[in-house]
Amino acid sequence: MKKYTKFATRFLALATPAIASSIFATLPSQAATFAYSESRFNINNFSSSPSDVEVLTDTLTEAISTGGQVTADANAEANFNIDANNSASNLSFSQAQGRGDGYAGSAKSLAGIIGYDFTVDKDKEFSFDFSGFFKLETSIFETSINDQFTESANAYGLFSYELYDSASNELLDSFNIYGNLSTLGDNDTFAFEASKNITFDLSQTTTDNFFGGTQEYASANFKGKYSRTFDKLTHLTLVESKKNQVSVYTVPEPSTVLGSLLSCTMLGATLIRKRKRASSAALFVNKDLRAV
Repeated sequence: MKKYTKFATRFLALATPAIASSIFATLPSQAATFAYSESRFNINNFSSSPSDVEVLTDTLTEAISTGGQVTADANAEANFNIDANNSASNLSFSQAQGRGDGYAGSAKSLAGIIGYDFTVDKDKEFSFDFSGFFKLETSIFETSINDQFTESANAYGLFSYELYDSASNELLDSFNIYGNLSTLGDNDTFAFEASKNITFDLSQTTTDNFFGGTQEYASANFKGKYSRTFDKLTHLTLVESKKNQVSVYTVPEPSTVLGSLLSCTMLGATLIRKRKRASSAALFVNKDLRAV
C-alpha cells in the first residue's frame, strides 16, 4: 500500500478495465479506415532517487462487425528502475482498422510512472534528461461515401508530465502534449507546451501536423532536460502518464430493422465519444488527470 495514494488515485482515474474482444476476420492489405495513436517517454540521469516508485498500465479493445471486417490492438508498458541505472520509461499504443460495410472498432491504452519523494536539499538542483515521441494518424481509403456520419476514423492522445511538491501537493512544473484527429470531420487539435524549467534540444525536437481531407496526422519528437534549484529542503513527486485512444466505424445502409438499430447505436456511441473528448480538452487546459 503506497503512502501517497492521492497521486495514484488521480492517475488511476484514467484507467479502464482490460478487455480483449475477438477479431471477426483477417483484413486485406489495405483498410478502408485506419486510426493510430502512440506515445513513448524515456527518463535518464535523475540527480536524486525517489523513496518509492509505482508503474501503471491498462488496455481496452473492442471490435464489432455486422458484415465488415475490423481489428483493434492496444499495448502499454511501464518501467521505473532505481537500482541499476536510475531511469524510467513507458509507452502506450492503440490502433484500429476496418473494411467493408457495418463495423465498429476501438482501442485504448494507458501507461504511467510515479516517483515518490525525490529529496532535494536547499540550494541544490533537481534534474533529469528525457526523450520521447507522440504520433497520431487517421486515414480513410477506397471510399465513395465521404460522409462523416457513415464512415469515420478517430485518434486521440494525451501525454502529461507533472512535478509536485509532495508536502503541499502544489504543481510546480509540467510538460503536456495533446492531440485529436477526426476523419472525416473538423474536430482536429494539436498542442505542445512546457514550463520554463524544461529545456529542449532544438536539433532533436520537432512537431508536425496536417489536418483536412481523408488522411491526417500530428506528431512530435523531442529530447531535452529538466532542471530546477530549490531554496529550501524539498520533497518532490513526479507523475508521468499517457493515454492513447482510437476508433473506426462504418454504418451500413439501414435497409433492415437491424441495420437501422446498428446505425443509431454507432452514431450514439460516436456522439458520446466526442462529448468526452471535448471534456478532456478542458481538463487538459486545467492540468487535470481525470478520465476522458
